[in-house]
Amino acid sequence: MKILVANLPGVKITEDGRPRHFVKAGSRWPMTIGFSKTVDYYPFPFMLAYASALLKRETPAEVKGLDGVVRDMTADDFFRAVKDENPDLIICELNFLTLKDDLELLKKIKTEIGSKICVGGYYPTAFGRECLRDNGFIDFVLTGEYEFTDLELVNALLKEGPEDLSSIYGLSFRKDNQIIENKRRELLDDLDKLPYPDREDFPAELYFDFTFFAPCISILSSRGCPCGCTFCQERHILFNSPQYRMRRAESVVDEMEFCIKNFKAKQFYFDDQSFTVNKKHVLAICDEIIKRNIKIPWTCMADAIFIDYEMLKKMKEAGCLGIKFGVESADDEILKQINKPLKLEKALQVVRWCKELNIKTHATFCLGLPGETEETIKKSMLFMEKLKADTSQVSKNIPYPGTPMFEWIKERGYLKTEDLSCFDGTEETVVDYPQLRAERLDYWYKIFARQVGRQKFLRYLKEPRQSFSILSLIAKKKGVLGALRAAITFASRST
Repeated sequence: MKILVANLPGVKITEDGRPRHFVKAGSRWPMTIGFSKTVDYYPFPFMLAYASALLKRETPAEVKGLDGVVRDMTADDFFRAVKDENPDLIICELNFLTLKDDLELLKKIKTEIGSKICVGGYYPTAFGRECLRDNGFIDFVLTGEYEFTDLELVNALLKEGPEDLSSIYGLSFRKDNQIIENKRRELLDDLDKLPYPDREDFPAELYFDFTFFAPCISILSSRGCPCGCTFCQERHILFNSPQYRMRRAESVVDEMEFCIKNFKAKQFYFDDQSFTVNKKHVLAICDEIIKRNIKIPWTCMADAIFIDYEMLKKMKEAGCLGIKFGVESADDEILKQINKPLKLEKALQVVRWCKELNIKTHATFCLGLPGETEETIKKSMLFMEKLKADTSQVSKNIPYPGTPMFEWIKERGYLKTEDLSCFDGTEETVVDYPQLRAERLDYWYKIFARQVGRQKFLRYLKEPRQSFSILSLIAKKKGVLGALRAAITFASRST
């Protein structure tokens, strides 16, 4: 049995001939990242890579991974690659933004190649029944964390005789023209039951996220978040739980050593939903890194909410180079409305501590949250200047179906469109409030985006070693033209 575990293609040629580049699996917020065939940001598709590694370890099937995003594939490129592989089963993820195009591609694969189609991710988790009801070419739907669900599915398909899928938690399928939805699988309690993610077919050195030195290898030390931010797809759709699960520190650092040896890692990025939730966990990993005398720098996705000075000092001692954290808004009422328990003074304090310890900071903001006005946007812009993070980013609020945010906005008639192809936090505006019309949100977003873009551009100019490290690796893997395209895309987003 041949299995292809795939991140669907990331490049779409628009009507005016421009290549629109999306990020998909691996991104908590699938979006347009640039109008270029090569870009400077590729998140690692962890769940696909874990699934691929698990199937390779636990089944006799012939398993291959393919990332159509990091390899800058169009739908035609991807279809040709699948045709060459001729798999019996394709396992992939579906998100809201590119749903229509991805479904058309999967239908073509089913019709012309005949592969069975198995889908997981945000959209199938939120709308599994609809996924099967409306798309006869989809054979299986995976809900939530799907690594062990697809392992059990593959083992069932490998058995001789009739398939018995009724006992596979987290799986939906058809039987006798009826849609069967099995019980949802409980969250994996021991993350160390998973192998290291497949970094061969999902080439570790090609992914760039909060990268200072390439190759930067993405790694997870935990899953989940105890906070309940109403916009969060991971919290409310994929995991549907506040449960926070941690790997053993020894296992995490074992994986770091493995990546140094096998992929020549020069940096790590902890892409946890929030690396800093549990102080004991953070300190244990830092102590283990120090004990083993690992000198490779690392960055992490964090939350200012949970950080204290002792934690940051230990992180710095263990090689921490930078942290990302969400601010979203500088208005306390908006933060309360979205259930984000952040105190703005704490964010300011964390940045001050980081500057003292020489840890870089990256703050995220989101415009168009419930309660937003032009005055609150101005407040957030002023706060960004006061915060003095090294870099920032801004996006528009996208109320994804299946989240509390979506229900709140839809119930009040503030949703401008339900066309999922518009659910793009860097392009379309999908919310329209009486106190803040969509066109005014667009106006302020452009101003804010230019402001944060220039900030990031200046940081790269001040640190040419970092810029050269990233561009040289892109050139090595994708050619000089690919590196030039990535540089142009970055510069265009910064002006």
